[in-house]
This record gives sequence, structure tokens and C-alpha cells, in this order.
Amino acid sequence: MARKKTLVEDASLTPEQLKTLVRVMKDPFFFSTFCYVINPVLGMVKFLLYPFQKAVLYQFMLNRFNIILKFRQAGITELISLYCLWLAMYHPNKKINIISIKDTVAKKVLKKIKFMYKNLPSYLQEPIINGRAGEFGSVSTIEFANGSVIESIPTSDQAGRSESLSLLVIDEAAIVRWAAQIWAAAFPTLSTGGSAIVNSTPFGVGGFYHSTWVDAVSGSNPFNPIRLYWQMHPDRDQGWYDEMATALGPKRTAQEIDGDFLSSGNTVFDLADIKSIEEMLTEYP
Repeated sequence: MARKKTLVEDASLTPEQLKTLVRVMKDPFFFSTFCYVINPVLGMVKFLLYPFQKAVLYQFMLNRFNIILKFRQAGITELISLYCLWLAMYHPNKKINIISIKDTVAKKVLKKIKFMYKNLPSYLQEPIINGRAGEFGSVSTIEFANGSVIESIPTSDQAGRSESLSLLVIDEAAIVRWAAQIWAAAFPTLSTGGSAIVNSTPFGVGGFYHSTWVDAVSGSNPFNPIRLYWQMHPDRDQGWYDEMATALGPKRTAQEIDGDFLSSGNTVFDLADIKSIEEMLTEYP
């Protein structure tokens, strides 16, 4: 079978298409204007980035290691999917691994990437060379003609062990089993210039995600901390928050909406009492 041509080898593009392609290859924000996502109410819609999402994407470009503390339904998984697709298609020989709570969830992230890919204009699609026709790669891997690969990896204590990585994504890191072992195994593979995105809502104190976040905030590790508040979302207001808080209860609201490590964990003490003690302690040097 003949080797598929990469985008840069395609001589059939019109001058206007070539001009757009060159700009897209350099600018992920411009690339986003061609991407579609699934809205649970509206169906397939253009992925029009909110200001806070643009700010996060800028941080991906600026920093090698990013850790995100987010609220639920912030569209960050979609944003990470967009960034992975842009990085792989327009930068040859990139290797990207996506690890999540379990293999099926990681494959859902890959499915979002495939959805974005198949709805791009054809002249912006770097050819996929693995999988059967019409499937856009295999269940767990997308391999492009330019040598780049995006792969979803089953969660295990060996998940981080690989050849040199260009980007490691750990999604919902607070509840990924073996997250510490995965990071310890993966970090050496990033030593040649690779990047990492660790993304989650909180799930109590302790553990890899919480300790990594705390160290990032204090400047004790190389991660750039990105804190997202529900108020940043232009479609969320106090009425929405009150409705969610009533439906979820204090603990789930702390985890899913407030990004509160302490209140999202399991504890034998009343949360209000702990908060009162915290406030009292902060009054003393």
C-alpha cells in the first residue's frame, strides 16, 4: 500500500486553503474556530472558546507542565482534546498519551478527538494511517501520516512507562489509581522536552493530585497551577449555583463546583466545624 501523503506534501490545495493551513498550523486559537463539539442540549456546535478557556490554552503554549483545578463541566476535557489534536496533526513525530480514571474514560477522550477531526475541513486533516476505513484510527490509537500518535493508555501502575513522550495527559487525576506511580514512571520520558497536563476536580486531601497542586502553588515543583472558578463561566450565575448546591449537597458541591479539597474528602468531622476552626486559626500568626 502506498504511503499516504502528509498535509505539507499535498500539492492539490488552493492558495486560499494553503494560506489557512499555514495559519492553523501556527495558531491553535485559529484552529479552534474550525472545531466542533457535542453540546448536551444543542447537539453539534462550533467550539467557541470562552475567555477562561482561551487563557488555559495560552498556558498550555506557555508552560511545559500544567496542573488544573477545575469545576465540573468547564469544557476543559474538550479543550485538552483540541490541543492534543492540533499538536499531533501540525507537529511531526509527536507522541501523546492520555490516561484517565479507567481505560473506557480515556477512550472517551480519544473519541472527542476523533469527533473534532472528522468534522474538520478535509484540507486541514492530517491523514490517519491506522485503523479501518472510516474509523479514524483504532479504538485506542490515532496514528497520523506525519509520524505523530495519540494513544489512550489503560490505568495501571505501569501506565507511564513508554518511550519518550511529547505530551502526557492525566485526566481526573484526583481519582486515578496509581497516579503517583504513573507520574514517577512518566517523568523520565518527558526529559527530552515533553510536556504534561494534569487535570481534575478535587477529591479530598492527600494523594498525588492534591500534593502536586499544593507544591505547584508553593513553587516547589515545575507545575504551573491553573485554578478555575465556576464564576468564570459566562453561562453560570448564582441561581445556577444554588440549584446545583441543592441537588448535590455540601460534599458533592465542594468537589464538583467549588474546587474545595478539604470539603470534598471523607471526614469524621462536621464540615462547618472544620471551616470554623480554620477561620479561627488564620487569625493568629
